[in-house]
Amino acid sequence: MNKYLMMTAAAVLGSASPALAADQSKTHTIHFLTASGGSYCDGMSFQKSRAPNAPAIATGLHLNEDCAGKVGQMIGTVNKTAFHLSENYSSSVAYMYDIFKPIRNGGTWDLWICYSGTTCFEGGGGIYKLGFPASGGSHTPTTARVAEIIAQRKAMRR
Repeated sequence: MNKYLMMTAAAVLGSASPALAADQSKTHTIHFLTASGGSYCDGMSFQKSRAPNAPAIATGLHLNEDCAGKVGQMIGTVNKTAFHLSENYSSSVAYMYDIFKPIRNGGTWDLWICYSGTTCFEGGGGIYKLGFPASGGSHTPTTARVAEIIAQRKAMRR
């Protein structure tokens, strides 16, 4: 009897591996577009962690973030409505991207600029296309206006 019990247990455990493999996190790759469908040069690759009993953490890469091939690392959270990923620009400025669900062609994204973790404002947004790179040869990253906005804010403080 124990022999059959052990064989059954081995069969059940042996079949668990493919089920776990199918449950691994799915990586999404997108290309940023403007609200009207124009193309930026950058995009993102991101995924949700699948650790059991852990908070929903998202990790990602900001692809071609400077239009010259630079890749930045991102981390954040994910909930039922969006992935929220951030990237440090400098010691006092961070970019935060909201990638709204469902992840599909024509989905929307927002870029937030945050100073010292206390003040955030929307710095851009648009739609996205699945895959990277998308068609179009733009030489403008999503963060292009950020430097202008930061310079304007610094000039206003003087």
